[in-house]
Amino acid sequence: MVVRRIEDLVRDAAAENDAMGADEYVRQSALVWACQCERGSGHADFSVYGENRRYLWDIEFTALFTTPAKKNAEDYEDYSPYPVTPVSWNVAVSGVSLRDVDHPRTGFRPYGRLERVIETHLRDRYPPYWLVIYDNEHGVTDLNLAELKQRIYEILEKRAGGGRLPANLKQVWAFDWPNYGKTTLMRVWP
Repeated sequence: MVVRRIEDLVRDAAAENDAMGADEYVRQSALVWACQCERGSGHADFSVYGENRRYLWDIEFTALFTTPAKKNAEDYEDYSPYPVTPVSWNVAVSGVSLRDVDHPRTGFRPYGRLERVIETHLRDRYPPYWLVIYDNEHGVTDLNLAELKQRIYEILEKRAGGGRLPANLKQVWAFDWPNYGKTTLMRVWP
């Protein structure tokens, strides 16, 4: 009974990934082994291998964060695009505050660092690799991988048109991990 339930969960997750455009190749290739590469080794963060320990490709991981509101950011408030307003209507509850999500701080641009994050993770010297971007943009309050996919695609196509996209970059993926715990992984390029 437990095995059946796990199979159901895997099948449901695969159906969700299908609906969001997950790549067929990932489901057909078993990523069994992974090796974390040393900095300066000429490889991405990890090299992955198949069932027979046959090298498949490298994977480079990075994360996208909100541009902080000030230099030398120290805590979450410096990264949050939403002003914090203390709640004073109930003195019995101290330390409660609200975030005004309808009015982000002046100058806030969602994904303002995306182009730079991508640019700094494009490598000519790596063997064939995938770039995986963790979407930790605080200014986004709902699932928005379709918007992120479009932005990444436009950046990469612009670079490809100018001949500035490494030939060894094979795929780009994005994922998020929203507060309610359901991770979403989506192939965003090509």
